[in-house]
Amino acid sequence: MPPQTIFVSIASYRDPDCQHTLRDLFAQAERPERVFVGICWQFLPGEDDDCFLLEPEFPGQVRRIDVLASQSLGACWARNQAQTLMRGEDYYFQIDSHTRFVAGWDTRLIEMLAGCPSAKPVLSSYPLAFTPPRQLAKDEIVSIHPKGFDTQGILAQRSTLSALAHAPKSPEPAALIGAGMLFAPAAMTGEVPYDPHLYFEGEEITLAVRLWTSGWDIFRPNAPIVYHDYGKRPARPRHWKDQVDWGALNEKSRRRIRHVLDIKATTESGALAEIERFGLGTQRTIAEYESFSGLDFKGRLYQGQPLPQKENAPDTPEQAEQRRSVFTGIWKDNFWACPETRSGQGSSLAETARLRAEFPPMLRFLGIRSLADAGCGDLNWMKTLTEQLTFYFGFDIVPGVVEQLRADFSARRNCFFKAADVVTDLLPECDGILSRDCLTHMPLEAALLALRQFRRSGARHLLATTHSVGRNLWVANGGWHTLDLTAAPFRLPKPRFAIHEGGSKSLGVWAAADLPE
Repeated sequence: MPPQTIFVSIASYRDPDCQHTLRDLFAQAERPERVFVGICWQFLPGEDDDCFLLEPEFPGQVRRIDVLASQSLGACWARNQAQTLMRGEDYYFQIDSHTRFVAGWDTRLIEMLAGCPSAKPVLSSYPLAFTPPRQLAKDEIVSIHPKGFDTQGILAQRSTLSALAHAPKSPEPAALIGAGMLFAPAAMTGEVPYDPHLYFEGEEITLAVRLWTSGWDIFRPNAPIVYHDYGKRPARPRHWKDQVDWGALNEKSRRRIRHVLDIKATTESGALAEIERFGLGTQRTIAEYESFSGLDFKGRLYQGQPLPQKENAPDTPEQAEQRRSVFTGIWKDNFWACPETRSGQGSSLAETARLRAEFPPMLRFLGIRSLADAGCGDLNWMKTLTEQLTFYFGFDIVPGVVEQLRADFSARRNCFFKAADVVTDLLPECDGILSRDCLTHMPLEAALLALRQFRRSGARHLLATTHSVGRNLWVANGGWHTLDLTAAPFRLPKPRFAIHEGGSKSLGVWAAADLPE
């Protein structure tokens, strides 16, 4: 019986190490005669001649698509091109062009895949490291984890290492893949072909979701198989250095990824090219993938908590200034276009009629005589109620709002106003904090920090807007969503009291002990 064949996909961009990868691929295979390679080789004639100095030992088993580097459309496009070179092999093995292999990698991969408890298994992880020509890193087990979401909500990944002695007896289920090491039955490429319309960023998470929703189960290898050169290779520009239009390709790719992962839909035809063929599968839903993986793409959460990238952390001076700038612009430009109040229609007297009627009895019931209003705006609806308090402290991030309030309410000796960022500034100790329609305009990680600051203030109660919708969506500063304080990442208990304002919206009341520390 002839051996089961393996197709090895390589996308090589001006990489002189690819020839050494080929040599090692065949040299380390137990049955090299069953290994067939498809390379999308992107190069510049005259400049990249050193990429072709060595002939592979099995030239009849190597197929190539030669592409001028100037005509390449990126890594995912090249991987798609390589897949067109398949000729009915039994298995598909995807690697990068600077890779080394363990002895007997072909047999070990086939046996490892057979040990996966699934009818449609995929083995994938990040390779361990090697230093050229073949100094392999210590053998360990690689696990892939979510790292954070970028400014457009696309997931970045990271990895950790564990001792080989603690490796499981068989591959374990995983939710994420590494594009530099992927092994599966060749049927996978027919059901989930590589998307040539993606550029590079977001490639792995998109493929993982496409595979999973198409019924393919991802597993983490329980032994090292391949090694990757993560160091500085011979000076060759990357694709994004060679191509003047790579930025446009990348932005179109990002819009496509956001559409596929149901982060934000687009109608742009270029971003939706062949979307039926390269979109999600129909065997399982993206909601089921999120439940399995712990990821929440719209909320930018992992296991119910924010995963911001370092540059997006909401407590940096840059983010604080960005918040101030956004909300100042909204105020100056009357962005909400409400003729009655620049705080928007939600602060109009008509919209707050029920709230204004029920709010004073609630304050008396709770014993709130001093109130800090976090995000007070222009006091359009609150101005008739401040006289019932011993002390009212209005805080707003827009300095111009505070200046106007001080002028308008200078005769009220119980009212004090100050510019403050409720995400980072500590409010004074009061009986209660009011935060109506404030956190709804912030990213979730910023709103979570604000709740922690509310607790640290020493206030006894929080009165805040909440919507009974069951989940939260990520928005940029100045955006809006139906914030549910009982859902992740906040997970506050059911409000102790509430004033129903209409629809899903209420002003809920929580004790300080209910707030996150």
